[in-house]
Amino acid sequence: MISMLTTTTQMECQRVRDIRERQKHRIIEVRVLRRWISRGKKEELCYQLVDVFGDCIEAVAEVKHVKHFDSVIQLQCCYRVSGYICTGPRTYMATVDHKASLVFGQKARFDPLPNPNIPIIYFNFATYETLKTRIKDSRILTDYIGRVKKNAMRSTGTGKDLRKTRLQDDKGNEVEITLWPDACNLIGDDVVPGDIVAICSTSVSEYKGLLQLESTHLTTVVLNPDMPETVEYVHRLRALPPMSSTETQDKKVTILDLQLIGQENIQIPRNFICEAQIKEIHEDRGWFYVHCSKCSSKLYPELDNGELNFVCRDDDDIIPIFRYSVNATIEDATGSAEAVFFNESMQALLNISCKDMVTKHADATNPRNVPHQLMSAIDKQSLLHLTVKNDGKIVINSASKVASTTSYQSTGNKTGITPFTPTTPAPKSGTSKRQLEESPGQDKKMKRA
Repeated sequence: MISMLTTTTQMECQRVRDIRERQKHRIIEVRVLRRWISRGKKEELCYQLVDVFGDCIEAVAEVKHVKHFDSVIQLQCCYRVSGYICTGPRTYMATVDHKASLVFGQKARFDPLPNPNIPIIYFNFATYETLKTRIKDSRILTDYIGRVKKNAMRSTGTGKDLRKTRLQDDKGNEVEITLWPDACNLIGDDVVPGDIVAICSTSVSEYKGLLQLESTHLTTVVLNPDMPETVEYVHRLRALPPMSSTETQDKKVTILDLQLIGQENIQIPRNFICEAQIKEIHEDRGWFYVHCSKCSSKLYPELDNGELNFVCRDDDDIIPIFRYSVNATIEDATGSAEAVFFNESMQALLNISCKDMVTKHADATNPRNVPHQLMSAIDKQSLLHLTVKNDGKIVINSASKVASTTSYQSTGNKTGITPFTPTTPAPKSGTSKRQLEESPGQDKKMKRA
């Protein structure tokens, strides 16, 4: 009898894949996978729905009814849905490639349906060849799966962190994931060559001949997926020949090599490893900056009854984000060069966050006054992971201390800065309006921007 009831129910229901624009609605049985507010000319409350066959469709509702729908629709719950309208597909940043979408209004009905057989996740992985047709196409977002070849944090020209992860498909074709600052923790430093990454809802671009998958506000990542929907893909990727260390690691160079590379006509930024030491910190260029947690704009110091706050010109109730940005001369046995150490690299060398360095040891109103604690990074042999930009500038992305392996006489001069006591009050802390604490990231198997 149970088997007969299941068959009858499936016959009554519409398959998601068969829904078309302007058709009369029929009951569908689906799981609600995702919910978001769309960005663009018109804000809409959006849902991603999947049926027992693994087919997916999007649904939209008016934002003004968000409280109503939040009270009747729960993520990862299953429903028999009726009373919807069938319309055309969404045409901006759609997460599903379908010929239709649904419209939910007040008459839409959602009857709870316990059905563990409906998938809990949806993938529609694009092939490498398909990516080329989606470059700068804002109509639909892209899912992709591949084997990690390289994974590292990088810094933007303004010192913000982003992540670059190189993937190979089952044919060896390479693409690069770019996770922008608000999504850079979706892939952690613990992700190593050989791991499998499934990434959803990215936009496709091309940079100097290399296809890019850029994060959006909808991007999610699954590391080493083991769900039924990915078994075949993972099997093919695991069958690829193992990668050699030369494939997965950046080339080790000297500073003389970097000088020669900087004179070349560089088409794309290139990553290297260099063992060197800081010989001089240029205090006149400043060593930190503070930006807004909401809009990323520069923050300004402001005294309030003798206590120091950082304020944004546009937003209230913000969190000041402190970031290192240290201009320095680096040196090895072959020569010296100018470089910029951004947040991650400087924190690794100093073992202290920029926020703590500023609030505990420095003049928070003057980035040109360098505390002696920061000067401790000078003359320490370090392994520098760096990028040579198109214009030849050197950016240090990450760093680690190593035992000194050189005995040459330095030609650089250490800057002469003496320790000082901060002359301004310590920044206010412990207030709910402008906290100085930064929100820690969370490591999860599945992550969302």
